[in-house]
Amino acid sequence: MQGREVSVRLIPGLLWGIVCSSSLPASGVLQYRVSLLSGDDCDFEQVITLLEQNQHLLSPAAANRNELTVWSGERLKLAGSGVAWQAHFSGENSFTAAEEAWRDLCEHAQDTTGSGEEMSPVAARLRQGEAGKNCCLEAEKINWPLVLGSFGFTSSTPSLLLVPALAVVSSGGNTWLWQARWQAGQEIVRGSWGNTPKNTESATVSIPKDSPLPSSGSARVLREAYPHLHPEAWMAAVSHASKEIRAGQAEKIVLARDKELRFDRDISLVRVTTYLAKKYPGCWSYAIGDLVGVSPEMLASVSEGKLLCRVLAGSAIPSQEQRLLSAPKEQLEHRLAVQSAQESLTDLNLDLEIPAPRLLHLGYVTHLATDITAENLAHHAVTSLRAAAALHPTAAVCGKPREVAAARLAALEAMDRRRYAAPIGWMDATGDGEWAIALRCAQRVPARADTYRLIAGAGIMGDSDPQRELAETETKMSPMLCALQA
Repeated sequence: MQGREVSVRLIPGLLWGIVCSSSLPASGVLQYRVSLLSGDDCDFEQVITLLEQNQHLLSPAAANRNELTVWSGERLKLAGSGVAWQAHFSGENSFTAAEEAWRDLCEHAQDTTGSGEEMSPVAARLRQGEAGKNCCLEAEKINWPLVLGSFGFTSSTPSLLLVPALAVVSSGGNTWLWQARWQAGQEIVRGSWGNTPKNTESATVSIPKDSPLPSSGSARVLREAYPHLHPEAWMAAVSHASKEIRAGQAEKIVLARDKELRFDRDISLVRVTTYLAKKYPGCWSYAIGDLVGVSPEMLASVSEGKLLCRVLAGSAIPSQEQRLLSAPKEQLEHRLAVQSAQESLTDLNLDLEIPAPRLLHLGYVTHLATDITAENLAHHAVTSLRAAAALHPTAAVCGKPREVAAARLAALEAMDRRRYAAPIGWMDATGDGEWAIALRCAQRVPARADTYRLIAGAGIMGDSDPQRELAETETKMSPMLCALQA
């Protein structure tokens, strides 16, 4: 089998502010093995199927064995079970502490298997085929380890980094199986993994064909509640924000609202994420921690030193999308969001390319979108997470000026956003990765699988119409409602 076993030592007390989950030891070694399953990319439904087929490989010692972790975009698709390692961060320096934890994780990574390990028949055939093309299979490897994360909108909400215990990862023309386990104590332990794709039925890997999920009928909403502001009270908050903007106290304030839905059955995250990945292939679907959703907005994607930041601001239903190109309210709202991103990235000394805005069609809604790009991030030692930290919170989800708008949110929204509208994504050992903004999402209510909190927001300007802004939030909640009922 082509694979490797990597160990990471976490040194206790090295990183201030890191709190390990109570289900995991505070110090020890993270060992993981990555095995090639196929020399082809998989779509997300195939990734899920491969994970289910290899579920018997999940370590008995894994925490949260039933927890599903998902990321699905054009660049990388991942589905994982259980948690091998996780850390929480809070306080003003949570992004810095998270990057230090990631850096420590990577610096202590060790390949403990050497290069003499026997390859599986699948990997051997791939190696032979690539050699004929004067290529090397090594070039297609992901830079392990991968960490996934979900950050709080404010520093008071704990942010999360995690490593799944078992995952299928498809990227760069290959599909991999990832096994991870936590070894308590400081010493690196080499030992048998027990069942692996080398000595189980997984030794002969075939990519499963797409098959529709079995139909069990749509989930039905039993109860709809408003934990914080009822629609009428939220519209009053919109009017208040508009008045403050007209008085010159802010240029833009983004107000979010929530509602809680209880269904007639437990919701399957496999079904939800499969629906979202298939329905919105141009977006980024995710399930990390207690948050599940599909974001159209990429906060910071870094690949080989190149940055992409997609700014969305200004929305309309498809039948009215052309007004986005000329309506003063939407044009100003978008311009402020682009200016905010530009100012944040300028602090990183990057040379930015900022094209004219375009229309981004999502089916249920159309946005004004601007893709900001930059190069040579490696020269400036800027990781994807550092870029995301500099950008967060953007004017598209907070307002402008950023500090003024952020100070008004708690009073006007009367709720805690928690991880809504904050960075969510993944990063590899080089700092490349993708951090989207956690939008179009639902938060699972603790200890319940049948109840979810939907959250959506709208950019408020001086001439905003409260009724129209309310309708916009309902439109933005619709993808998650359909997914939860799928």
